[in-house]
Amino acid sequence: MSDLIQLRIGERPWLPTPTTESIEIFDRYDMPTSGLVRQGRKLFVFDCVEGHAMVGNVWIYAEVSEAEARLLQEAEGDDFVRLFESAFAGKDVMAVLAIDARVRSGSQVNSSTIARKGLMKAVFERLREGVEIAGETAKAMEQLVTC
Repeated sequence: MSDLIQLRIGERPWLPTPTTESIEIFDRYDMPTSGLVRQGRKLFVFDCVEGHAMVGNVWIYAEVSEAEARLLQEAEGDDFVRLFESAFAGKDVMAVLAIDARVRSGSQVNSSTIARKGLMKAVFERLREGVEIAGETAKAMEQLVTC
């Protein structure tokens, strides 16, 4: 079973499937930008890491345990910041590109790649690869249609 959050294209990044349950919103800027959600029995933290006030933005998600979630919910100030950042450390994350507050694409970013390149570089490279693949797929489909 995957440790990654499930996504559905077209959903809101803070509720990335119709069955995702919002547990707590930690921050918002015209929309929730960080928080805690549940999918089935799994808990995930999410964070909008780039583009809070832009049409396009980048989100990351990581699974957390019940204990980690409880600590996050109880923490304040610097303790919260430290715990929130550590919730993503050493884990594979799901990176998502959202446009107009809707999930458009997502891709797994391995913890080893994050350790080697840093979170933001690893996330942006992986999302760029996904956009390039989507572009190639669209061109191939156009060729099929025009045959």
